Amino acid sequence: MAIIDIKQTFLVPMKIGLLLYSGCIPSGLFAFSDMLLAANTRTGTKQFEFCWLSEQGAPVSCANGVELPSVRLGGAKIDGLLIPGAWRDSSNIHTEEDSALVQSIARLDRSIPVMSYCTGVYLAARAGRLDGQVATTTWWLLQSIRERFPKVRWQINSTFMDSRRNSTAAGVNGYLPMALSLIERHCGKHIATDIQQYMVLPRPLERNTPFRELPQLMQQNTFLRDVFYWVEQASYTEMTATALAEHLKTTPRTLSRKIATMTGHSCSRLLRLIKLNQVSDLLISTGKSIYAISDELGFADDTSLRRSFKQITGMTPGEYRRRFG
Repeated sequence: MAIIDIKQTFLVPMKIGLLLYSGCIPSGLFAFSDMLLAANTRTGTKQFEFCWLSEQGAPVSCANGVELPSVRLGGAKIDGLLIPGAWRDSSNIHTEEDSALVQSIARLDRSIPVMSYCTGVYLAARAGRLDGQVATTTWWLLQSIRERFPKVRWQINSTFMDSRRNSTAAGVNGYLPMALSLIERHCGKHIATDIQQYMVLPRPLERNTPFRELPQLMQQNTFLRDVFYWVEQASYTEMTATALAEHLKTTPRTLSRKIATMTGHSCSRLLRLIKLNQVSDLLISTGKSIYAISDELGFADDTSLRRSFKQITGMTPGEYRRRFG
């Protein structure tokens, strides 16, 4: 009977492929690899390795203009694949340029876990890697992705879904819970907790608030981005559908119809959500008083802010700060 060297087996590093494709956002891939290197440093052993992969195995031009070298996905020996998102919206989420890449992902051995986040989830779904599984994705993709991939059990109320086979996450920061989960499984919970603390990483908590959908909603198209930018600059007391319609050179009726179709919200509710999301950000990230926040964002007074905030969130600003701050 052969004798297995347990120490040597334990030290065999897990190799993660970081997938590159034209226009992808590389920041999450860099951050993910940094967390793997942190795990190696914390344990004093080489727990992880990573490599840059692409469909053709040639240098790839990413979203920020950086060109990164890569090896061919089909010929790489890896223990997991990470698929990042790209700067896309609902009008160009499906591109024929991705067809060869999707086929390469589909041919990947089924024993190799696929991790995808943001619009990268769409590529994993197109490759058939999520069929019959529970998965999540970026909020604004929900309608189109449900229609196109009905075999996937979409759980849009969760920002991260993890399994031994595949994992998915919403948003461009979806790599964070994936990396922590991978490190916890491979190295232990205490190592993942240490890395989170030492690197001062945000806790990947579920924040099931009315504002959770807004970052993804803003990415849906340029029209909604213009709405967001205008509301964020406007004073709360001067924030009306009529003023916004005038700014966008349309009629209030057309504006309301477009917003309802794109978001499922009335115009007045969307405007309130965007402005109160600014309140939420200031409550979480600063120690400013409610009075100061009210004055900064143009509320009539702090009483008006408190009343509007509780109507939307079900919590007072103070309760919200204690819970999420």
